[in-house]
Amino acid sequence: MEFKNETDKLDQHFLIDEKVISRFIDEASLKKSDVVVEVGPGKGNISALIASKVKKLYLIEIDQRLGKYLIPFTERNDNVEIIFDNVLDTYIPECDKIITSLPYSITEPFIKKVIKCNFKELFMITGSNYASNVIKNDISKLSLLTNCFFKVEKIMDILPESFNPKPRVLSSMIKLVKINENDLNDTLVIFRNLFFYGNKKVKNALIESFIRINYLKGNKLTQKESKEIVKNLDINQLLLSKTFEIISNDELKYLYEKIENYFKK
Repeated sequence: MEFKNETDKLDQHFLIDEKVISRFIDEASLKKSDVVVEVGPGKGNISALIASKVKKLYLIEIDQRLGKYLIPFTERNDNVEIIFDNVLDTYIPECDKIITSLPYSITEPFIKKVIKCNFKELFMITGSNYASNVIKNDISKLSLLTNCFFKVEKIMDILPESFNPKPRVLSSMIKLVKINENDLNDTLVIFRNLFFYGNKKVKNALIESFIRINYLKGNKLTQKESKEIVKNLDINQLLLSKTFEIISNDELKYLYEKIENYFKK
């Protein structure tokens, strides 16, 4: 079966530009001791270059039609293992590096997934709008989520002609490195915890988050004291009653301003 972007619900875009592929591999600085996970290997063009440079390579691919390319490749390379599954549903093995060019439509759930995974660096080809918004610290849910957990470096922009079929948007290659919450400013520490408490009401998530940030500073904040802080933030009650994961970007900006102003006092 052919892969046609207009009809394929998986939205496959295969990277075919050899110069971009070479840059992708070079930026990852692969070593013989590395364990690497490649998400969405496609037909294995990049996989072949990775496998010869690393100790172990895991391939995670949702589309079993690509087995005709990938299974023979794994049979020829005993350090390569393939997992046919949706990366959002499956376990991502502990590794040094993740390399991926996945559908841009699943960027947000993918970032939510990897913040809980054990790895050091992520090299990703993604939509240029997302990359630019993260770099300029845009206050939107996806950009803020990314900046709360990763140091982000933009490596290069990539033209649609570098893919087959061509995506409709400009792409970017970025590098994400996990950061410790001790390296974040106070506002980002609060939001980092809010993302972890995403299924809680904003009020309760904020109470827990202020307790957490004080703990990190060596202070003990009681539940009662934290509730008083949240009360004094003077946040709209309707917003406080919502779960954090469903609030809009406008509500997020409003909440960000309230918390940032608190720490400026």
